[in-house]
Amino acid sequence: MDSLTLATDDIPQIAWTATPSGAMLGFNRKWYDYTGLKQRANSTPATMGKRWWAAVHPDDRERGRQALLDGVKARAGFELELRLRRADAVARWFRVAVSPIDGGLLPGAAGWLGICTDIDDYKRQGQRFAFLARAGEVLSESLDLQATLDRLLAIMVPEFGDWAAIDLFDEEERLQTAAAIHADPQKLRLVRRLVGRYTHDPRYDPAIAGALRTGRPIVVREVKDELLKKAAAPSLLPLILELAPRSAVTIPLRSRGRTIGSLVAYWSETPRRYRDADLPLFEELTRRAAVSIENAQLFEREREIATEFQRAALPISLPEVPRIRFDGIYVPASNRELLGGDWYDALRLGDGRIVISIGDVAGTGLYAAVIMSSMRQVIRGVAQVYADPIAMLDAADRTLKIEYPEMFVTAFVGVLDPVARTLTHASAGHPTPFLRDADGTVAPLGASGLPVGLRVRGEMATTTVLPESGLLVFYSDGLIEADRNVVRGLDKLATAIARPDIAINANPADALYRALLKRGGSDDVVVLTARLETANESGVDGTNAPSTLHWAFDTPSEELAHAARHTFVGALRDAGVRERQLDAAETIFGELLGNVVRFAPGPIEIVFDRSHKGAPVLHVLDRGPGFRFAPKLPADPFSERGRGLYIVSSLAEDFNVTPRYDGGSHARAVLGIV
Repeated sequence: MDSLTLATDDIPQIAWTATPSGAMLGFNRKWYDYTGLKQRANSTPATMGKRWWAAVHPDDRERGRQALLDGVKARAGFELELRLRRADAVARWFRVAVSPIDGGLLPGAAGWLGICTDIDDYKRQGQRFAFLARAGEVLSESLDLQATLDRLLAIMVPEFGDWAAIDLFDEEERLQTAAAIHADPQKLRLVRRLVGRYTHDPRYDPAIAGALRTGRPIVVREVKDELLKKAAAPSLLPLILELAPRSAVTIPLRSRGRTIGSLVAYWSETPRRYRDADLPLFEELTRRAAVSIENAQLFEREREIATEFQRAALPISLPEVPRIRFDGIYVPASNRELLGGDWYDALRLGDGRIVISIGDVAGTGLYAAVIMSSMRQVIRGVAQVYADPIAMLDAADRTLKIEYPEMFVTAFVGVLDPVARTLTHASAGHPTPFLRDADGTVAPLGASGLPVGLRVRGEMATTTVLPESGLLVFYSDGLIEADRNVVRGLDKLATAIARPDIAINANPADALYRALLKRGGSDDVVVLTARLETANESGVDGTNAPSTLHWAFDTPSEELAHAARHTFVGALRDAGVRERQLDAAETIFGELLGNVVRFAPGPIEIVFDRSHKGAPVLHVLDRGPGFRFAPKLPADPFSERGRGLYIVSSLAEDFNVTPRYDGGSHARAVLGIV
């Protein structure tokens, strides 16, 4: 040992000397006390250098070597911070101040003097502040429970443990591992096998739960295999032994005065041990984490309720109509914070028409799901009385403005008439549906007005004549906004609808979703399709299928009218309809036919539809001036004008008359027979 090194033996810091080229000459007594190494006689600069760099933390060696080389080259003093391994293998932070020396400092001395000052407590305090600040950011980034747990563990490992887990109490007050992470990628698969499992022996579980509820942390400096064999679930013991925990700290997660689980960290690969001095950091972390976790749990429960509410509000089944096949899907948002508010619906009215609605509430969660259900029910309720798209949207608009004035909703409503083969529709700010014809041409269905909640009066519905064969596609914006480019999304959707394989797919709604969102979407998505089929495509044998009778002739044509009436009555008699109901049905047929002969002579179509699960419907379509029926007696009680339709309204279970989009009227009488 050189004379300068000997002169530094009594100072409280680690000191070393080096030659002018940077080769180690010797260490003072403090160095040997710290590292636990023995002083060797006749050590060379090469062996001394090896001992120094072996004590430097591997992550700091390259930086330290480069600093020394730069200092030697510049012949100037320098400082750096690095970690030195202690005798028990714990690495502590030191500030190393290196100064050039010459004979003026100590006779006969020349080279370098290094003074290493322990700054570990200061350094780690700064790290703790930085860690807690980062933890605060992470815990506020998401309300998704699993994301919160995973992100929290990711910032803990490997700085404060080789692996860690979060256990939460389940409904039976048992601790279940909710998340786990390991610093070694090779062992990550092992800790993930713990997730969702009960890692404690059921006999030991109550004791652990009781200890956690005291709120006091538990430090196990040395984890013995005997303890693991006693406390671990027998089925998981081999896995836990393979993870080889050697030191552990368990911190209760407490929020609002109760314990919701625990954070457990382990040293296994690193020869470090937990001690009481580590507890303040973990306790501060768990104080913050517990509140975030409980908030995430509350959000998770609300999300689950919203999901169930959402699914319950969607139709249990879709209408079954000859030559029209419906298909619908609802896919919850992969980003759980964006879930709730989308709906689709297809309701078959008693007169055979189908009311289609699809919409999206401008909001998320249970609140949005409640509003969604309200809007859907308003539309359904109005449809039963007055199946007009504008009336339905206006009613929803009034309801929203009164009950939820701060919200708005986009919606599309259409009334599909299977007999007239038309779709009368209106849109309130909702993405435009598409219609694909038999040739593969895809066209949007009309324009869109202001959303529900912002509507103005005076809008008009549009009627689209439907092709014999084709595909109607209704959807929410989650289908086209995955990459935040709506124009590109619409183009992709139109291209997918045009594909023959999707047009003939048994489940076109699902096929379209998969074509556009192979990896899922962050937002809710609903898709509703209606495939229009010809008689041959649907398997219906001809126009007069077993569920439908159809007549077409010009009035007046007594012979054809009489034949139609005779066939109609015969079909009811063959079906076993009672005489009283048969008389009422024949009267309805006669009055409707007589009304057309009197007021709208010319082409007439009569359709008797028995495809509905409820009562059959008699349709009479003419090409007269067109009118809407009001169910009341004429002002003059002795007048014959208007009396016939009033009789029909009285005898039928339901009766309405609406103008046809291209002239004439369409009367629908729901017969009170089954």
